[in-house]
Amino acid sequence: MNNLIETMNELRRMNPNLPLFPVTDDRFKPYGRVLGGKDEALSKAMAETELPAEGNMYRASVEALEAVPEMADIRRVAFGEMDVQAGFCNGHGFTLNALEYHKCSEINYTTTGLVLLLALQSDIADGRLDSGSVVGFYLPPETLVEIFPGTLHFAPCRVKEEGFNCLVVLEKGVNSPLSHVDTAAPGEEKMLWMRGKWMLCHPDSPQKQKGAYVGITGENLKLAI
Repeated sequence: MNNLIETMNELRRMNPNLPLFPVTDDRFKPYGRVLGGKDEALSKAMAETELPAEGNMYRASVEALEAVPEMADIRRVAFGEMDVQAGFCNGHGFTLNALEYHKCSEINYTTTGLVLLLALQSDIADGRLDSGSVVGFYLPPETLVEIFPGTLHFAPCRVKEEGFNCLVVLEKGVNSPLSHVDTAAPGEEKMLWMRGKWMLCHPDSPQKQKGAYVGITGENLKLAI
């Protein structure tokens, strides 16, 4: 508990303008839920995933993670036994840049600790979201969480210089390429970026340069450590 308190105090001291809470706080309840704690096999598999020297790396499906016994419980409890893929997002990121949502849950687990920058789909108005709506949630090492469908999220933020690792479990096929992207489409469709992934980005983000729909206003948040 002391480590959690110390970490939260330091994160809040360094980021006075960003609301920050642990995922165990009641304020996490609209965004997701804690499913469990440490799982030895999952921790071992995550510790062996690749951490890039710089930037972030995403792998949608990793056989060693999908073979972990805990995955059967995750598949049943969070996905109702739908087919899933288990991969990771590892790296050194600390900037908001974009927000995405799915129409299925997403499961996260880390052995390093990290911060998730989250908002709600209901925060989007006329295709725009003010970054002032974003809340930071600290995910401690070896805590399993479910991010609810419709919760806006993106790549995690590191809480130490060495970087972060993060398990990403989704329904099978999510984040695979679309037949085409149309950011001029009406309504929600303009945010459809990959299969099962709706995304809006900040005008100062790398995602804008790749052609993603620009829909985040306000500051492009950065987590200081």
